[in-house]
Amino acid sequence: MKKVNWNTDASQIIKFLGGKENIKDIFHCATRLRFYLKDQSLLEVENLKALSIVKGYNKANDENQLIIGTGVVDKIFKAIQQELNSNSDTGTFSTENAKKERMWKKELSFRSNSLMISKRGLSSFAAIFVPLVPVFIAGGMSLALNSLLQQIYPNSGMGKILDIIGGAILGSLPAFVGYTAAKKWGGNPFLGLAMGLILVAPALLNSYATSQPILLGFDINTPTGEIQSAAEQAYKQWLATNNATEQEFKMSEIVGTYSTLFSGFWKIKLIGYQAQIVPVLLVLAISVNVEKILRKITPDVLAIIVVPLVTVILTTWLAFWAIGPLGQLIGQGFAKGITAIFKYTNYTGIGFGGMIFAGFYPLLVITGLHQGFLPIEAQLLMDSKLQFAHSFSFITPVACVSNIAQGTACLMLIFFIKNKEEKSKSISGSFGANLGITEPAMFGINLQLKPLLVGAIIGSAIGGYWLGMTHTVANSLGSASWIGLVQFDWTTEHIQKYFATNNIHATFANLAPGINVTIAMIISMITTAVSSYLLLKSKWGKYSLEQYKNQISESKSI
Repeated sequence: MKKVNWNTDASQIIKFLGGKENIKDIFHCATRLRFYLKDQSLLEVENLKALSIVKGYNKANDENQLIIGTGVVDKIFKAIQQELNSNSDTGTFSTENAKKERMWKKELSFRSNSLMISKRGLSSFAAIFVPLVPVFIAGGMSLALNSLLQQIYPNSGMGKILDIIGGAILGSLPAFVGYTAAKKWGGNPFLGLAMGLILVAPALLNSYATSQPILLGFDINTPTGEIQSAAEQAYKQWLATNNATEQEFKMSEIVGTYSTLFSGFWKIKLIGYQAQIVPVLLVLAISVNVEKILRKITPDVLAIIVVPLVTVILTTWLAFWAIGPLGQLIGQGFAKGITAIFKYTNYTGIGFGGMIFAGFYPLLVITGLHQGFLPIEAQLLMDSKLQFAHSFSFITPVACVSNIAQGTACLMLIFFIKNKEEKSKSISGSFGANLGITEPAMFGINLQLKPLLVGAIIGSAIGGYWLGMTHTVANSLGSASWIGLVQFDWTTEHIQKYFATNNIHATFANLAPGINVTIAMIISMITTAVSSYLLLKSKWGKYSLEQYKNQISESKSI
């Protein structure tokens, strides 16, 4: 295998970006090198695309994106950092003094400004959550493997270890988000980490323990006997109201208690925010701005003590008094809203909502907007976990059929081209897509051969129709691929309870989610293969193939 000289590629990339002085900011996600430039006219796109490590180029608003691929983008980014920060006449690279973008541009229309702000918000979300993808995968896949193991070997020791890993990682989610959000928004990332840890402090009632039908709050100084008496009374009333017995339900399953501070308008509930997204984002938005204000007004001699202490104390009080509960309501409302949309657009024999979502999903991947679903899915999983003691999300299944469709479309190229290098590129891109990484397939081949992209969209949409009418859901975050099948339940125990509680009328409700997503992925694969073949055989397909072959010849002559 030919050894890659990362420094040479890094130098070339910097050169084609217009040089070190033209780079305003540069960072990366799992597969893409993302950057902002001072002068866009200096960017040499064609020369960048001609580099062997570059699979494609995309532009989202003011953000430029080079599609590199997983496992490679981090290496080239490190090499670029070394080149940018190496000793030279221009000094050390820094983005701190980059000119701040105006929030609202008077020269643009209301529609253009609104679109620009929306894209900027999604880019901000991506910068916060994309670095956490490995953490989500480690935690989500651990819980998924535990769920699968429990169905085979209940109460196994390995299952307990996986449960500890998944619970610890996802339960500590506010700490991870606190760090990346503070870093993105210009605050001290370690203060952001501290705020996240405070929201899940051991002294708080774990939010996973708040799923009981009755939750009673007591002042922190209330005697234990008084709390026990009130809990027993509430428990007996619930049994009488629901015609239940103590043998059927334990008191701990029905009644939960938590402590409170202060009273009336200023009351604070000492409940944690484990695995929750919106509350920590709102808290960090306040924390970062409080920190910035304090840095401006505090004398330097006092700043090292005053800024962190006042920031943490003030934000903590605001977090537990108003911001956290408000964020929790927003997050739960949003999760219920999109769940309701999916529920009412998919019915017995009808998977319209799934078809539309899956059909548009590849286009979202092209723009990078699919990263915005990461916090949404985390909220869905958390909300259902609190309600059913088991997580459910319809987003991962859609991503699964979309990724399989991209991989299948990419593979179809080998039947229409003789170039060995392109065949190898097609096979490797397809392999990656079937393992959950679609960028090499999508940007390297499908986006350049539009009939293949359309074939993948058709296949994804048809697979999504099956997902919609069967209401297929995953139970954790992880890999949207064949590997990710462990993220689905292979029994109907939990899904039946979910259907019954939400009054969902699903087709083939007697089939486990794991079986339904497998069927949907196979449908997506077959439909994509047939669609792509027919489209490439059409007049449009033949013309596109000819253009693609000419493009290969031109790139080799550069």
